[in-house]
Amino acid sequence: MTNYFKELRRRSVFTVGTTYVIAAWLLLQAADLLLPIYNAPGWILPAFSTLLFLGFPVALLLAWAYDFTPAGIKRAEKISKDNAEGPDTGILALPSGPSITVLPFSNFSTDADQELFAQAMTNEIISGLTQCSGLRVVSSGTSASEVDKDFDLVAVGGQLGVRYFLQGSVNKVSDQLRVTAKLTDIKTNEQMWSAKYDRELTATNLFDVQDNIREQIVATLSDLHGVIYSSEAEKNIHRPTESLNAYECLSVALAYDKYLTEEYHLRARDSLEKAIAVDPEFDQAWSHLSWIYTDEVIFGYNPLPDSMERAFNAARRGVELAPANYHNHWLLSRVHYFSGEKDLFFAEAEKSLNLNSNDGTTLGLIGAYTLLAGEWKRGVALMEKAKILNPNFPDYYHFFLSAADFHNNDYAEALNKLRKISFIEWPPIVLFLIAASALTDNTKEATRYHSALIDFHGDLTLEDARDYLVKMIPYADDLVETIMTGLRSVMTDRATST
Repeated sequence: MTNYFKELRRRSVFTVGTTYVIAAWLLLQAADLLLPIYNAPGWILPAFSTLLFLGFPVALLLAWAYDFTPAGIKRAEKISKDNAEGPDTGILALPSGPSITVLPFSNFSTDADQELFAQAMTNEIISGLTQCSGLRVVSSGTSASEVDKDFDLVAVGGQLGVRYFLQGSVNKVSDQLRVTAKLTDIKTNEQMWSAKYDRELTATNLFDVQDNIREQIVATLSDLHGVIYSSEAEKNIHRPTESLNAYECLSVALAYDKYLTEEYHLRARDSLEKAIAVDPEFDQAWSHLSWIYTDEVIFGYNPLPDSMERAFNAARRGVELAPANYHNHWLLSRVHYFSGEKDLFFAEAEKSLNLNSNDGTTLGLIGAYTLLAGEWKRGVALMEKAKILNPNFPDYYHFFLSAADFHNNDYAEALNKLRKISFIEWPPIVLFLIAASALTDNTKEATRYHSALIDFHGDLTLEDARDYLVKMIPYADDLVETIMTGLRSVMTDRATST
């Protein structure tokens, strides 16, 4: 019965009924005053009253069956199924990002005290997710006792207008705690992700355990390399830009981070510029556009005039629009890094970390450029924490971490890390692979990687390679020279042999 009344409210049946009664009463009052003035026949007022009376149930039925949306009048049943995606308007909508509801975690322990832990875990995860930029967190309005095997995720998701549900459980036996979590896509009713976290729980480490699990769940789901954003990117990357809303345009741009090719760079730039043209207030589109513009210079992808000036303008606009968004400060710091402004890079990166120190993507990428800027230990520590928070980190983290091994003259470990990378099309990665192989006397491997470099990027000269490295690593001359030493032994020999 409670759900029935909720559905009546959602479909505005009460609102329509009340409005109809008031409007009908006003019309009758007006008719009672005006009809005698025009000597209208006596039967008109009763007929008019009867017509209004008969119209009342018709208005309620229409309110139940249909809703007015920005896309026009739609059947209410269809809205309940589709509203997790928002109305299909055919044009770019205001950016809202993906939406998620966290259901109360269930207590599977015989220990009733774990009810409180399960409640606290639920609240902590909700709090963590609300700090994530672009993610809309909707209250489920559900108690733990209502979440059982018959709980209809699709129906409730439709009522709440969300795309994703996070569920979980807590189970404690003696001092051993197990927390499980799973993410469901409401539109497809498919489980997208699940994980379990086993910890030893004592009275002294309760809060540490709770924080640790919460940080990992939140980062795995919600950072830009997390489950939700990666899934959104994969769904949208092959769709025509014209069919995407503003948030979907951003998700397409994020796919570039996975492939780092010129083709994906161009698609990312087109998508972000389209999003901004429709919604100039979309801060994340502005800040991510600075990343794309910067790569026009650093990697030579689809270059246009005044790339760095456009990058600065875009990054600053993103920060102006949303100064509390940690991603915006991180992306501004990246522009400073590649502009030779190391102190400003560190200052802006620190602002980002102060706003959110538990976002895996932010930690990982700030850590990457921090170590290349000369703060090796701190950079590695930030990246290692990012890897723990989100096990779905991108392959190129191994590239940045290998730079620290080169710095420490541990070329074998550098090569081990670089071998974990599944794609080597990105010029800096293949250059590092050639150097690490050469410096560890893996000559055949070095030659094979050099052949791959030629296949991907043509017959680059040593000067071309140095130019790539200096742009990527402007503050670590010793690292550049180490890489160049390895490259010379391979690229010079090949040039001589040909």
